[in-house]
Amino acid sequence: MKCLKKILSKMNVFHLRELKLKKIISLFYYLILIVLPVVISCSDEGENFQSFLEKNDGTEWVLLNEDLIVYIRLNINESILLEQWSYNKELDCYDYNSNIFSPGDFEIKENSIDKLSIQGDMILSDFELMTFSTQDNMLTVDIVLCEWEEETVYFNQSLVKVDKLINCSNDFGKSNQLPRFYRIIR
Repeated sequence: MKCLKKILSKMNVFHLRELKLKKIISLFYYLILIVLPVVISCSDEGENFQSFLEKNDGTEWVLLNEDLIVYIRLNINESILLEQWSYNKELDCYDYNSNIFSPGDFEIKENSIDKLSIQGDMILSDFELMTFSTQDNMLTVDIVLCEWEEETVYFNQSLVKVDKLINCSNDFGKSNQLPRFYRIIR
């Protein structure tokens, strides 16, 4: 056995193994140095991703024209997805609708970074598709009412807090008799 070791050591076989091992280790370190920053950058992007509803949760918007004042608030909670306050000229107060979408008559089709698309139920809802998008201080709502009828409604970001509006109903939240905001603007 000693003879074999002497012969192999003279031939530098052990030295070759050490060199191969060093090369493998250095290659492994280089791979780690190259792959690790890529993995970290990908995970950072995933953590910063916010859906439309996450970015706009609690934001308040107003539609103002000569005949109409409507405030809305977007919420991430589907049971109060879109609250609405509509000005009642006769009573000089705001009628409150806790959610313009009735449970079961809509489905969120897309909630990406830039837009929210809501599909209405074919039988129960008054619309086929609503698409919300924001740019600067404006909320654009594209509404497909039916195959031949589409509307676009523009809301500005509200400076007034909707919780400070005077409600027509003393029992806040029970007044749910309002038509949808897209019906009001017609």
